[in-house]
Amino acid sequence: MPLRRLFFINANKTKYVSVGFYPARDYLPLVEFGVTRSCGSKSIILTDEQVYTLAQCLPTIADAMCKEGEEVTPVIKCKSVNFRLRMPRSRRGLTRLYLGTEYKCLTPMDLHYFARMFNIVHQQLCDYVLALPDSL
Repeated sequence: MPLRRLFFINANKTKYVSVGFYPARDYLPLVEFGVTRSCGSKSIILTDEQVYTLAQCLPTIADAMCKEGEEVTPVIKCKSVNFRLRMPRSRRGLTRLYLGTEYKCLTPMDLHYFARMFNIVHQQLCDYVLALPDSL
C-alpha cells in the first residue's frame, strides 16, 4: 500500500487534504483536496508546482482575510496552469480552489486553519518528491 497522509480541514471531517503517491498516476507524489458527502465524494488533485504556487499565496491570503475594518479583500492572484484560487469579495464569503472547472469551497474558518497547517502539507509533499527515486 502506498504511503499517504490525510489532514482534515474542518471540525466535522468532511473536508480533507491528502498527500501521497498515486498509483493511477504513475506513483507520483500529489496533493488531493477532497470533500466527503452523503451523495459521494469529490476531489481535485494538484501537482507539486500547483502546491508550491498555493504555498506562496496562502500566507498573503490569510493576512488579507484578517485585516480589520476592511470589508472587501484585496485582489490576490494565485494561479498556476489550470489551477487558481478565487478570493471572496468579502471576508465572510467562500474561497474557491479551482482545478480546471472543478472547485472546492473553503469557509473563512477553513481557510485560516488551512493556512496554518499548509506548511506541513507542503513539506510532506517535498519529502515525497525527494523520496520518489527510492520508491520506484
